[in-house]
Amino acid sequence: MSRTVQFAVGGAVIAAILIGIIYQGTQSTVFFHTPSEILAAPSDFKGKLIRIGALVLPASTHWNEDAVRLEFKITEDSRQTIPVIFEGVKPDMYREGQGVVIEGRMDGQGVFRANTLLVKHSEEYDVDQAKRIDKEQMYRSLMKAEQ
Repeated sequence: MSRTVQFAVGGAVIAAILIGIIYQGTQSTVFFHTPSEILAAPSDFKGKLIRIGALVLPASTHWNEDAVRLEFKITEDSRQTIPVIFEGVKPDMYREGQGVVIEGRMDGQGVFRANTLLVKHSEEYDVDQAKRIDKEQMYRSLMKAEQ
């Protein structure tokens, strides 16, 4: 085989690999939908595995400890809601009015059957005043002990 043919074959193989990687990367990217997108065309989402990002509607949560089943409603504007059923352990940080990302499927009755529940939380961490003062006093006492 001539050097030109080898170069062409090698280039084609590398190009095919790069195209495959780029295609795979775009296929595995998971976006989430909003409740308004789901409610605008519910038949488009029925039975499909989807992810929804929304807020938990205040005063909509029902937790059944015996069945390990969490029922709540999600919204983005407090007017349109989607009922959600999640069968599994309720996350410790779950709160009404807080953001969640849920993954699952819409059933025929307009209920979202979630198999994954992720709770969004603030990226801000603030130590309360009393703990901060205690830490400062501890550091000062350590500094004095070293002197």
